[in-house]
Amino acid sequence: MKTMMMMMMITMMMMNNNTTTQHDTHMRAMIVTQLDYTQDIVTCVDAVGYEWEFYGCEDYAVNDLVCTLMDDNGTPDTILDDIIIDAEYTGYWME
Repeated sequence: MKTMMMMMMITMMMMNNNTTTQHDTHMRAMIVTQLDYTQDIVTCVDAVGYEWEFYGCEDYAVNDLVCTLMDDNGTPDTILDDIIIDAEYTGYWME
């Protein structure tokens, strides 16, 4: 009886031990604030003031608006570790 209960407990623990993390995506609008042509890095700021970077300066200028596709990195409760998957030009901001 004890052996059967122990095997049941082990099986239940193994079934609940789900190590896969689900990743979700979301869109985020940003404005280009800086271009580093030597390292090919585009620096952007979102509406909240967080800075983000991605590679590919050749298609962007300062004050361009970009829409980014972001991966939540498996942590839906925080945006601070999200990763930019793709960035698309969406317009230009004139001051």
